[in-house]
Amino acid sequence: MDYRRMSPAAKAAFLAERPRCELRCGRTSVQVDHDHTSHETRGALCRRCNSRLGSLEAALRLPERLFQSLAGDLHREFWKTGTVDLSGYRRDLAYLGLTAKQYTARLRRVNEQLVLPYVYWTGVTAQPPGRDTLWTKIGPLCDDTEARRHLERIAATAPPTQLWVQMTREPDDGVNNPAPRSLITATGRTEGARETYLALHAAVADMSGYEEKCRNFADLAMPVLLSRPLTLRQIRDAHFDSEVAMPRTRGQLLALIGDGYKAGWLDLAVRIVLEDLAGDLPDARWAVFTRARWHWLVLFAHWRERRGCPSAA
Repeated sequence: MDYRRMSPAAKAAFLAERPRCELRCGRTSVQVDHDHTSHETRGALCRRCNSRLGSLEAALRLPERLFQSLAGDLHREFWKTGTVDLSGYRRDLAYLGLTAKQYTARLRRVNEQLVLPYVYWTGVTAQPPGRDTLWTKIGPLCDDTEARRHLERIAATAPPTQLWVQMTREPDDGVNNPAPRSLITATGRTEGARETYLALHAAVADMSGYEEKCRNFADLAMPVLLSRPLTLRQIRDAHFDSEVAMPRTRGQLLALIGDGYKAGWLDLAVRIVLEDLAGDLPDARWAVFTRARWHWLVLFAHWRERRGCPSAA
């Protein structure tokens, strides 16, 4: 089945037929997994396993920017030691139809293309480096020793400008990338850079967005969670704790959920609402869990209106 041709209803039906993550982690499936090359649908996974699997696959192809966190960790380990420990990913590799030896061979072929050292630096602002950060760079350099020397020299620069510094390994493919690409092999910063960042960040930090999200969670999601008895499986999925005990009273459940926004509990509330509404949605495309979750504020308000429920406040 071609993932690109699946309608929202088809994705919802696909997940309904496969309610548990197919990597046998015990969590609820929320995302349709597919091969990003052939686009062939492979199975249904929970968010955590899908993210991990995506990173494992991302390590086997050159990225346009930086490797995802796990992919970068695997490449750094291979770059330093010439091998990589895959003992914790046996199920993932079996799901992908690869042995550890085959995966390592493919990882090696990608790693061997990372031949050009660069050094990038940028000024410290209130936000950590991201997609919109403007970088200065030097390179390609002769080798990692020269790159390390430049990194240490730039990191020793005296203020007034505090700097973040990164050393990378990139492919020799003619791309003049304006930002760090592929693999970060070392990082540095000028003395006082971290303190400057924390001070700038604290000066502009605005907690109102998070506080509003917590208020909306209490007002809209909490009534959903309290609207029916929950199973131990649901509670453990939502709480991300396989050992949590079954709360025996409403008060114990409220204490377990807490008074702040919690992604796992929101996931559960979205599933309950989709089941309760049974297709009576503000938008038919929201039958797919991932779309419904994105619009949870409108969805929960619609559920409350249909149920005639008061807010949690």
